[in-house]
Amino acid sequence: MKNREIYENALRILAQNTTSGENEDYEERAPYLIASFCTEAEDTDRFLRLALGEAVAATFEKVWLALEADFPLLDRLAPVACLYVAAMLILDEDGDLSDKLYERYCDIMSGIRSDIPATLESISDTYF
Repeated sequence: MKNREIYENALRILAQNTTSGENEDYEERAPYLIASFCTEAEDTDRFLRLALGEAVAATFEKVWLALEADFPLLDRLAPVACLYVAAMLILDEDGDLSDKLYERYCDIMSGIRSDIPATLESISDTYF
């Protein structure tokens, strides 16, 4: 999945036109918002990959991710990224809708995190 698909799906959530050039201000901000989401969800992605037996994702730019680049996290996190990006794109224009979308994002992320199975590790006795 490409980052552009995340951005365009966020526009669809907001009932905005996905034609290139129609939402230049949103398109300019989207690479920063996708990078912000990926940075925030990086731990969740890592734990999911470990639970699934997949290799840990390669590092990615924490500030800006090109829209033409591949989405660096698991595809399972892509719909959640769409909600996050949509909420952040309209934060200044429609605070109520942004809050609702952000709440949905938080609920879904919480559900994903709670689905990650626990791992058993030995406890080391350390005395100070």
